[in-house]
Amino acid sequence: MRSRAGVLTLSAAFLAVSTAAFAQSTGADAFSAYVERLEALGIKISNGTVDYNAGTLTVSDMVMELEGEIEGVSLEGADVSGGSGTDSADPSEVTDISYSLTFSAGTQTIEGFAAEDDVFSSDRWIYSDDTQFDISISAEGEGHLKLDTRLAGAEISNYTFTIPELPEEDAERQVSRWLPFLRSLLLASYDDATVPSTGATFEAYEVEDGQELLVMSGTLQMNGYRISGAKDGKIGSYEIDEITQSFLTRDAASDSMLSQSTKQARSVYEDIDAAAILDLIDPDVPETDQPRTLIGSGTTGPYESTQEIAPGVAFTISVGNSSLEDVTVTKKDNSVLALFDQILSDQTPAPEDLISDIFQVYRSFGVADARASGIGIEFPNLDDLQSGATIKIDIEEIAATGLDAGGIGELMVVGLNAPDLPDDASVKLDWAAIGDIEFAEYEPMRSMISTLMADPNYGEQNPIEVARAFLPRSFGYELEGLDLSLPETGRTQIGKSEFRISTTVPPIPTSIYAKNEDITVPVSALDDAEAQAFLTDLGIDEIVWSDETQLYWDEATKDLRLDRLMVTIKDLGAAEASIRFANVPKELFEDPQGQGQMAAILAQFVDARIEFIDDGLTGKALQFAAKDAGVSEDVIKAVAVDEALKATEMLNNPDFADMLETALKTFLDNPGTFTVTLSPENPVPLAQILGSLAAPQTLPDLLNIDIVAE
Repeated sequence: MRSRAGVLTLSAAFLAVSTAAFAQSTGADAFSAYVERLEALGIKISNGTVDYNAGTLTVSDMVMELEGEIEGVSLEGADVSGGSGTDSADPSEVTDISYSLTFSAGTQTIEGFAAEDDVFSSDRWIYSDDTQFDISISAEGEGHLKLDTRLAGAEISNYTFTIPELPEEDAERQVSRWLPFLRSLLLASYDDATVPSTGATFEAYEVEDGQELLVMSGTLQMNGYRISGAKDGKIGSYEIDEITQSFLTRDAASDSMLSQSTKQARSVYEDIDAAAILDLIDPDVPETDQPRTLIGSGTTGPYESTQEIAPGVAFTISVGNSSLEDVTVTKKDNSVLALFDQILSDQTPAPEDLISDIFQVYRSFGVADARASGIGIEFPNLDDLQSGATIKIDIEEIAATGLDAGGIGELMVVGLNAPDLPDDASVKLDWAAIGDIEFAEYEPMRSMISTLMADPNYGEQNPIEVARAFLPRSFGYELEGLDLSLPETGRTQIGKSEFRISTTVPPIPTSIYAKNEDITVPVSALDDAEAQAFLTDLGIDEIVWSDETQLYWDEATKDLRLDRLMVTIKDLGAAEASIRFANVPKELFEDPQGQGQMAAILAQFVDARIEFIDDGLTGKALQFAAKDAGVSEDVIKAVAVDEALKATEMLNNPDFADMLETALKTFLDNPGTFTVTLSPENPVPLAQILGSLAAPQTLPDLLNIDIVAE
């Protein structure tokens, strides 16, 4: 295992080198101690002259080299589906990797350098414009890549850093043993580290049929790099004035190189706590519910990218400005380092551990506010490339707020416009958002992951339990101003739509609110041919409707209320219903497929109301039916009343029949409002209602049914 331990040793050592070399200064004796310390890490050091005069050290032609090999690395990706935490990796799926890292500078000017034990400090460290950092990595029989970076004007001021000793070898802890070493490197402090100009070139090759083939190449130019106020793992600000990139990537389908170019304007991030990441994965840091700011704020200027997806075919994306506020990390118990220890010890992690730890790390991060504005996307119409026509999508703003382990406050899109989609389709949206999402608790989810891994059939046999473990406790969305045109359905519009759902007894909803306003749909888009014909004959070519639903179960009072179920269709009418139940047991929601069905018998019916307000439907329907049957409207009215009376004959209640007949005749002669109310003097147990089905004539009086037409 020489190579695996070696790569961590060399990589960590080079981190020390790059940190120091990027921001250090020294005195003559201190410089010798500095070199010795780096050489103790396995870094090869060479240099030309070393001159010291009046507190300033000048070092010429200094080169730092780091080389090594990693044996037995899997390049195909680990299969953990059957892992137990002790299984060894398949030797046929691994290869050896060799690497070389070199840092060089023609001249280094270091002012006020001092050393005490493993701590070094300098007032100012300046690198000549020929400073270079090169990386070369080769996988035996697979390919290689190289990255050459040039730094011009690099300088760091008031810098203090530590070069720690290498950790002791430990075959069982090949990753976690490096944590103290990394902490020491991270505690470096300096006022400013600047690189006015950075240029880089990149090439990657793969072996195919014994020959190396270029698969990717590119260049990068970064201007105005600056880090300020670094101390104890915290950074005051991180700035980059501009980044431009250009890449070529081989397309396997055409065997040609596809181009990509990007440009990012000024970026500024402030109040960064890099040590929080190490605390997150450190098993010795206790779990806490208190979030810790990782990035206080950040802003980025305009961004542009053009990417070929086929030779001569490219899409572009642009973003005006973006920002984020209060990115946090909250320490959650995890075993990420232990998992990497297992992997580098030729063991395959148990899948439930891998899934759970990845999920825990994901849950640890939060974002108070992140948004981007002025987004534009343009790509060619792939169905009509010859014409050169393009598809454009513009978005005024996208935003995310309140993201953390507990849920999602809001994900929002504003001002989406795509006027020229294929087949004359289009979409326009004023704004839409999903939010008020409360996640399920973690521990039941973790337990269910283990259960599902142990028994893959458990989910199919126990769907309610699986849903209870994973489904969010609340969810909502809002939408305004949707205008959608599709060739199959025509134009659909939604004025406003709102939906909220939550539960106190997961996974069954105990609160539902839904409201839609001014939904417009062409009659031709209806799936029901008879309905299409009916509405067309009525002279209606589009349906405009609104609806609202309010349902709530109160755990304290056990009341279940459908406060409003309303549908309004323009030029036809509106229907509204409400119903209340008392003593609805919790078991109905906890176990709807078992005990809940028996417990529901204990519920009591309180009251209900159903109302229809005519706005043209009745008259149009009578005219249509009369014309279709070739009879008068009076005949249709009589038939309708007769059919209604026959449908209620089972009640065998003359008073109820007389009331129904009177109300129907009144309504059909002069359509207005038709109302049915059920208002018993006292709540009626559902068991009693079910028992009355044996004597249905008692139901109208038991439920105090009243039917009125006005």
